[in-house]
Amino acid sequence: MAADAVILRLEKVTEQHADILYSCISNPHLYEYLEDQIPTFMEVKQKFKFAALEKSPDNETMIWLKWVAITPQNQHVGVVEIGIFDDQYAEIGFMTFVGFQNRGYANIYNSLAIAETQRRFSLSTLHASVNQYNIASRKVVERLGFQLHKINRNAEFVKDKPSDEFIYRLTF
Repeated sequence: MAADAVILRLEKVTEQHADILYSCISNPHLYEYLEDQIPTFMEVKQKFKFAALEKSPDNETMIWLKWVAITPQNQHVGVVEIGIFDDQYAEIGFMTFVGFQNRGYANIYNSLAIAETQRRFSLSTLHASVNQYNIASRKVVERLGFQLHKINRNAEFVKDKPSDEFIYRLTF
């Protein structure tokens, strides 16, 4: 685990973070297990603008919480987001930037985001959707206490081949 990981801080994402984080977010390595294409700078800027308002750009009833994780040396190590839908279904997603992966940061910043969300909203469960081949993210959610809840067979199409989507659930 990273020695300074225990003192990571979360900063709420704003539109201005697009300038700072785009080079990290647009790294092709981060999209290895995602159906999504690398977003353009303007797409990131627009999404961050909505995130600053805690609103989803494509679901007006969802509360969208999004933070960047920062070390004491002001290095940006990743982003984490939690979407809370009107039926209280909530899902977490995260991305650890290249150069900071496999160093224990994701466990810390996800724990911080979960604690902050629980402080503001009384959720009974939190879900995480992970591609079957994304072993690192699966390990993170399992270390956080998520349990495998369901497998959606051939639910995703990544790099021209179908893959399963693992749905994890954390119960509070």
